Amino acid sequence: LPGPPTNIAITNIGPRSVNLQFKPGYDGKTSISRWLVEAQVGVVGENEDWLMVHQVSNEPEARSLEVPGLNPYTFYRFRMHQVNIVGNSPSSQPSRKIQTLPAPPDMAPANVTLRTASETSLWLRWMPLPEWEYNGNAEQVGYRVQYYRVGSQGRGLTHIITDRLEREFTIEDLEEWTEYEVRVQAVNGIGMGPWSQPVRGRTRESVPSCGPTNVSAFATTSSSILVRWFEVPEHDRNGLILGYKVMYKEKDSDSAVRFWMVEGNASHSVQLTSLGKYVLYEIQVLAFTRIGDGRPSSPPILERTLDDVPGPPVGILFPEVRTTSVRLIWQSPAHPNGIILAYQITYHLNSTNSNAATVDVLNPSTRQYTVTNLKPESVYVFRITAQTRKGWGDAAEALVVTTEKRARPQPTSRPIVPQKDVESRQVLLSWEPGSDGLSPVRYYTVQQKELPENNWTVHSASVNHEATSYIVSRLKPFTSYQFRVKATNDIGDSEYSEESEAITTLQDAPDEAPTILSVTPHTTTSVLIRWQ
Repeated sequence: LPGPPTNIAITNIGPRSVNLQFKPGYDGKTSISRWLVEAQVGVVGENEDWLMVHQVSNEPEARSLEVPGLNPYTFYRFRMHQVNIVGNSPSSQPSRKIQTLPAPPDMAPANVTLRTASETSLWLRWMPLPEWEYNGNAEQVGYRVQYYRVGSQGRGLTHIITDRLEREFTIEDLEEWTEYEVRVQAVNGIGMGPWSQPVRGRTRESVPSCGPTNVSAFATTSSSILVRWFEVPEHDRNGLILGYKVMYKEKDSDSAVRFWMVEGNASHSVQLTSLGKYVLYEIQVLAFTRIGDGRPSSPPILERTLDDVPGPPVGILFPEVRTTSVRLIWQSPAHPNGIILAYQITYHLNSTNSNAATVDVLNPSTRQYTVTNLKPESVYVFRITAQTRKGWGDAAEALVVTTEKRARPQPTSRPIVPQKDVESRQVLLSWEPGSDGLSPVRYYTVQQKELPENNWTVHSASVNHEATSYIVSRLKPFTSYQFRVKATNDIGDSEYSEESEAITTLQDAPDEAPTILSVTPHTTTSVLIRWQ
């Protein structure tokens, strides 16, 4: 048998190989056919196992050899055998203990998964690198996360995690309803390891962050406007667009905003109908997802419906009445439906055989008119109409008695509300008129009082002078009310009538749905909903 090699020295220490120099032992009078290298790996000591790490054949004259295939940043101690045709020599004396140099990690983190966390975040998880794969100082081992929008041409963003034991990371500040690609690599003090296979995830839906673009409006009639718009820009949709809502209201009015719903994403126009005539509207459009309404388009666009013939003038009164003359005053129509160009007044005796009427046309700024040479103690009919460029509108009609014995009207009878005419949000009020004081009633005022409060509020101060009943609307369901009525003629107001009996409106379904405050995961198959 040959003798063991001696004088083992270690040179050229790298991350994955070393060079062993040695002096051959006795060859047993035959050539050496193989050199065997054994090592203690990681833990070095007298009682630790020796593993075969390398062997070289057919180099009998070797005095040094390279030992490849070592692990970076790992402790080793080596010993050698030489082999001839008879067998193996005894082992040499062990070498000194050495540590290979560090290297970048060889493997990527395993089991990488990506899940949705919120509208703007994703939850990344992975299996931390095992300690023997650090390839360097454990204190310098961490992870590098890279993420970018799918389809984007940019290099993406990265985040460094310094804790080598960390196994999850929440990626924040992402865009809503956007698909991202994410990958992870391990890093140490020397460099970066390979990337993991990329994983993809999408953030949750949200509401659109801006309104549709290129909103336009075009008046088609005196009561309709055609509204058109383009889609919400793709990066602002934040989900699947389920439809649109057109918001519109009269400009500079206290009226509530109205909505016109357009279901689906196929249609990008709508005809608003039943609008006021010659009214300026503010119009905006918003898109909605299943999460809710997005921001409306901005700024609002303005469009006025076309003009039409006007409504009747209002507020006709006769403040001065003599036996042969009267002075009447009026106000412009509540619905002018355009620019008023003129007024026309017609009057004649209120008798069946009176066909001869007097007509006068007045300029649009006129609000009063005096007539003389009338017949004493007679009833006259006055009719006033207004004109726009579309023509003459409906007339307002009023009676007047040429007498100086006029007085305020007497109160109406106590108003009654039959139970059959009581609904959840409205009732039908009826009364008998009192004496008109030789001056025709111009209008009635209806007041209501919600019990048990004691405050009377005006429901309407413009009930038609010929009315003996009135629908009181906008009431609260399942609420008790009382009502009273007064009449007004040219001289003034009557006393209020006696109060009606208390009535209670019917019950109704709730006006609004509950507001969902939160929806949170509860178990693997349930969620917890809180509402108000």
